[in-house]
Amino acid sequence: MRLIRKRKIVGVLQSKINQLLNINLPITEIYVFPGLRKHILLKHKNCIKYLGDINIIIQEPDYIGVNPNEQNSVEYVKILDNNILVSVNLSTDSDENYLFVSSIYDISNAKLQNRIHSKRLVKFT
Repeated sequence: MRLIRKRKIVGVLQSKINQLLNINLPITEIYVFPGLRKHILLKHKNCIKYLGDINIIIQEPDYIGVNPNEQNSVEYVKILDNNILVSVNLSTDSDENYLFVSSIYDISNAKLQNRIHSKRLVKFT
């Protein structure tokens, strides 16, 4: 429970996302935990500069989608100086279900186009 108190709200899941992706995630706050920074530094160092942009990426994505290998998740993609993907998952680890940012990473233009073509990502309008 201690970790839950250290979380920070970075956005809210918009009901429009459930409709566009035909999913059923709770319309609730999305959190970032202190461990995300450490994860990014270890796995995706070049994306550390985007930690401050998470709220913009979540509220104004260019594309959204669902990772087929991750149930109860949504991917937000924003085209900045790179194509930045923010992965949000539903946690059921405790008595409380909550949405949290699990990772941030960049994807190449080719990968972005491939995911759009395969309909894994859809334009957020």
